[in-house]
Amino acid sequence: MSISTFGDMASTFLTRRHSAQLRQDLTRLSTELSTGRKTDLGAHNTGGFGAIAGLEHSLKLMSAHVQATNEARLMADTTQAALTTINAQAQDLSSGLIAARSANNVTMLQTTALDAEQKFASIISKLNAGAGGRSLFAGAATDGPALADADTIIAELMTAIAGEVTAAGVSAAIDDWFNTPGGGFETLGYLGADESYGPIRLGNGESATLPVRANDPEVRNLLSAIAKTTVLAKGALSGDLDQQKSLAEMSSNALLSAVDDTTMLQARVGTVEARIENAMAHNTAEQHALELSYNELTAADPFDTAARLEELYGQLEALYTTTAHLSKLSFTDYMR
Repeated sequence: MSISTFGDMASTFLTRRHSAQLRQDLTRLSTELSTGRKTDLGAHNTGGFGAIAGLEHSLKLMSAHVQATNEARLMADTTQAALTTINAQAQDLSSGLIAARSANNVTMLQTTALDAEQKFASIISKLNAGAGGRSLFAGAATDGPALADADTIIAELMTAIAGEVTAAGVSAAIDDWFNTPGGGFETLGYLGADESYGPIRLGNGESATLPVRANDPEVRNLLSAIAKTTVLAKGALSGDLDQQKSLAEMSSNALLSAVDDTTMLQARVGTVEARIENAMAHNTAEQHALELSYNELTAADPFDTAARLEELYGQLEALYTTTAHLSKLSFTDYMR
């Protein structure tokens, strides 16, 4: 009977090849165990790379939608928070005006006027708020404030009412400054754009537009109502308590209506918030479904990978042991 054998050179090359293959398999399995992903996707998926490429594209697109909806929610929530604060301050001033106009007390009226001045500045600040580096109430002009600062606006109003000696005259001048097309508010007060910011794509064909700008009629009327009391703190109708009280009453009546309009603005923003939340829920569910499908095609079973690694360690150790024994053989040992 003949026995096939290998020469020393062939045995050396065979051993090296076997050792290299084992080390390559060890590296591959170690990578799969550490990353949780198969390294040779083509060998494990009979459909080729088309399905995987499609899932990867969908995941990237969904990631962009998730980021967009997160930014949209931040802007909408910050807008709602600003409007909530503005509404609360307007309601508080309205209560103060009702008490002040009922009292025949110049000190109380002046105190309310000073409070109105502070609230006017605070509301202007809220309307100039931003989120994520974008101005919220300036429409498409998101890179700057929506309004001039409170001191500038009040100074312009004091110029507009100069010479007015009646509450009706002051009230009309302030209304004209805020509401006349091409007037003081549009040329000096509002610094934003006439177009709204957006639309923000939310995925699944959905988009959202922030529905409030600082030049909306509701905002103008609110600012105008508060300004009618604010100018009293700057000396308007000075010395004429009856006319001051009359202006405070006009301001109070206008403010009551403006507060209701501000509540409607909050409702409009709330509708957008609800749409964004629905889009986020849909995007999250779709993203999870895509990730599950992607994992089914690309994930490496950690238990199977660990078992195969352990098997390869044993094979490599046996190879090294055999090689070590062979390297110690001599012709005398072989002949024995």
